[in-house]
Parts: sequence; C-alpha cells; structure tokens
Amino acid sequence: MKRNAATTGALVRNWNMALLVGILFATPVTFAVGGPGGTDRPQLGTCDTVIPPPPASFPAVVEIGLTCRFRHLGLTAGTLTQVIDAAGPPSNGVLPLTISQGVIAYIAANGDALHATFEGEGSIDFATGTIAFEGIETYAGGTGRFADASGTSFLEGHASAVTLTGFYVTLGTLSY
Repeated sequence: MKRNAATTGALVRNWNMALLVGILFATPVTFAVGGPGGTDRPQLGTCDTVIPPPPASFPAVVEIGLTCRFRHLGLTAGTLTQVIDAAGPPSNGVLPLTISQGVIAYIAANGDALHATFEGEGSIDFATGTIAFEGIETYAGGTGRFADASGTSFLEGHASAVTLTGFYVTLGTLSY
C-alpha cells in the first residue's frame, strides 16, 4: 500500500498519542506531597469529546461536551467553552488556530465541580476534517472538595469535523 506524507504523519501522531495514553495509565501513582492548596496529586486522564460543526467564521465561541476518566476522580462529566480564532491563512489545506478564553467545568460523581481555564493552539485539516489541539489547562477552584483547587496540566488531543467526536489526554498536577 502506498502512503503519502499526510497519511504517514497522521499514523505517527495517532501512534504517539496511543503510546502516551498507554504510558500514562501504566505509570504508577507516586505518593502525594502537600502543597499550598492541599495535597498535590498527579492529574492524569482522558476525555471523550462531542464537538459542534466547525464554525463558518472566526472568531467563534464553541461549547464541547466532555466525558472523562481521571485517575484520582474516576468518571467525570463536563463542558468546555472556548473562543477559537484563525491564527493565519491556511497552508496546504491546514488552518492554524488559536484557542483562548477556555472555561472548563468538570463535575465529579458526587457533584463537586472542578473549574479550569484553557489556552492553546490547534489546526484543522480541511482535506481530512482532522482537528488537532494542545495547550495548558489551569485549575482554579470549584465547589466542595475543589473549593481551593489549583494546578496545571498539559492537554493534547484530536477531533473529527466529520464525526463531531474526539478525545484528549491531560497530564499534570492538581492540588486540593
């Protein structure tokens, strides 16, 4: 089978993401260390996303539904609202994006909410409908046990403008 550079690149990115997810869940959790906002815990998990169709114009406010599984929180629901803007003209059919003003609300099984912000970058490949994104998630309080939560996490993922579904992996530290 003959592969072009775009197909090979997509296969490498998918393999790298699968490898990262495998390593994250196979890595043992280290002992927690006390921090100023509580106990530092490794924030590690994956989220399945339901996205709206790509916007017709930019900037655009989008709301994304989340179903997550976090190592310390278990099954968690949530929403992510963010502003997406074009970061320049398309190059070879790929439009670079900036992601700003992201507001995330994760809701734990007991109803406690963990609030976070998100800033990052992404791209959409018009030929395949693949959306790639990455950035920094910053935890900033919430309700219940997350009232004084703090920490940061690196977030990376992909979505499909065709199926309107996707996923991301997040890895960092959460203190509460």
